This record gives sequence, C-alpha cells and structure tokens, in this order.
Amino acid sequence: MITPASIQAVEVSQPRQRPRPYEPLLTLDGVVKHFPAGRGKTVHSVDGVSLEVGKGEVLGLVGESGCGKSTLARTILQAVTADSGHITFDGQKISGIKGRELKALRRSMQFVFQDPYGAFDPKMRLGASLHSPLRHHGMKDQAERTARIAEMLARVGLEDDILDRYARECSGGQLQRLVIARALLLKPKFLICDEPTSALDASIRAQILNLLVELKDQLDLTLVLISHDLRVVRYLCDRVAVMYLGQIVEEAPREELFTNPRHPYTRVLLAASLAEEQQGTDTIITRLKGEPPSPIDPPSGCRFHPRCPLAQDICRTTVPPVAWPGDDHYATCHFSDQ
Repeated sequence: MITPASIQAVEVSQPRQRPRPYEPLLTLDGVVKHFPAGRGKTVHSVDGVSLEVGKGEVLGLVGESGCGKSTLARTILQAVTADSGHITFDGQKISGIKGRELKALRRSMQFVFQDPYGAFDPKMRLGASLHSPLRHHGMKDQAERTARIAEMLARVGLEDDILDRYARECSGGQLQRLVIARALLLKPKFLICDEPTSALDASIRAQILNLLVELKDQLDLTLVLISHDLRVVRYLCDRVAVMYLGQIVEEAPREELFTNPRHPYTRVLLAASLAEEQQGTDTIITRLKGEPPSPIDPPSGCRFHPRCPLAQDICRTTVPPVAWPGDDHYATCHFSDQ
C-alpha cells in the first residue's frame, strides 16, 4: 500500500510490470491538433504524436503545463477532432466519429477530472449527477440505475447518503471518489486521469492512488495518467511518455526511463523531482531553467534546443528522428544513444 510518507519518496513500494502478452487497446499514429490564434497564427498544441497503450496497462503522460497533455487527452476522447493522423481504439478507427458511434464510444472511454469541486453542478444533488449519464446512455429503469450507482459507491468506499448532498457539502477526497465512481458507471475499458490527486492533501492522495490501483486490477481497466508528480508516476505506471511542446520526446518502461533516461528534458525532470524531495517543495517543473518557447512559434530543429545544455548545431537545424512507439525505449534526440 502506498502511504503519505511513501508519496514523499521516490522509491517504489510495489513495482508494476507491463502486461504480457502485449495487446494494444489504443493506438495513435501521427496525431496533430492545432488551434487558430488570430492574425493568421496557429497554436501547435499536438504535433505528430504516436503512442500505443496496451490492454491493462497504465501509461504515464508527463511534461510541463502547456505542453499539450490535456489537449491530447481531449483528442483521444474525441472531445476535439484531430486535424490529421489516426486514432484506433479496441480495433476501431475513432478519429472524427460522430453521432451514435461517438455515443457508443463514450461508454468505453471515460475521464477523471483534476478538480473534484468543479466536476459537479453546484445546483444539482450528487445523486442526480450520477443518474444523468446512465439515463443518457439508455438505462431507463430507475431501480437498475440505483443498483448500478450503489455498486460503484461501494467500490470507491462511499455510503449511499452522499447522494442527497450537494458538492459543497463534501470534502475533496469524497468528491474525487465520486468523480471516479461516476466515470465507472458505464463500465468503461479505458480511463484518462488528469492530475487526479493534485487538489488533495498528502493523506488523501495516498488513498485515491491506492483506490485507482485496486480498481484497475479489479475491473481490468486501462489507464492514461496525466501528472506532474513523477513519484506518483513511478508508483502507478507501467510505461511513461514524456511530452514537450506538443510532441512526445521520450517513451520507455517505467523503471527504464527512471534509471536510464535518454532525452535531456527527461533528465531535467528527473533531477527536479529529486530536488523537490530533498527540499520539500511541491512543484518540480520550476527547477527547469527558462520558459518554454511559444507553441505558436515552435523552434526549428529539436524543439528543446533553446533550453538544452547539450545543444549543438544539428539540434538547431534538423528535426530529430521520431521512432514508432513499438520500440521499447526511444527518445527524439540526435544524441540519445550516447
């Protein structure tokens, strides 16, 4: 079990292994999502991302704020449509699907929000918030809905009386458990958890992380965990993808990435995580010197080169080769093998 004390440390108390045999549940191939920024300018939020997430796997997605993690999550869930590239889920191409196909997809893919207080309508009782998605997806019988809700509340460790409350009457930990319960109501195969513990104190974070581990194993879930906290990623994830300025710059099995990082940006993030542990701070990203370039005007060549202490001329002029995610460990760096 993870504890508040173990969250403060980098050591892994319960190593997790990549499921074998490996079967991809989600595949992204060259996914691009840009947004207009006015005056003919474009925000390069997601720029050619290729990833695979195996069935039963937990993939960690890390990087600075503004690097495109949340936009990538919304694109996977079809909340926004990719400009190009392909997304395949459970053998079905889902890029740009609409109508009934999209509604059916929603049953299999769900989202766990970062802010539990903002995840519920403050004017609606929590019971109504849980009945609503079941009704929307065709469960008309109230008794059936009530039974499903009771089942999920029990799984996340909540009592039925919470359904009569409003969100303002609950603690952050209770609401985060309820967010998870609501995401599980439709019995999905896949969850994206966007910083699911960042708004909670250390003791509650430990409880929520343990809950996610238990539910993942009990319900055979596949997860993508978006997080700034590399200690949480090291505990929970099987593989880690590092994102910088709209692109995946490194991907590897969890322990391989933590012990043998190949991209300079990954090394900076890991060094910052150790500095955080030693100094007792809450933010790791502030240890990286300099501000990231604007996604409206990304640098030529390697996008990290303006901040990279190892940058050479080739880094400023030539885009590093991008590996297919079937490779066990890859980094988009000209010198990743050195």
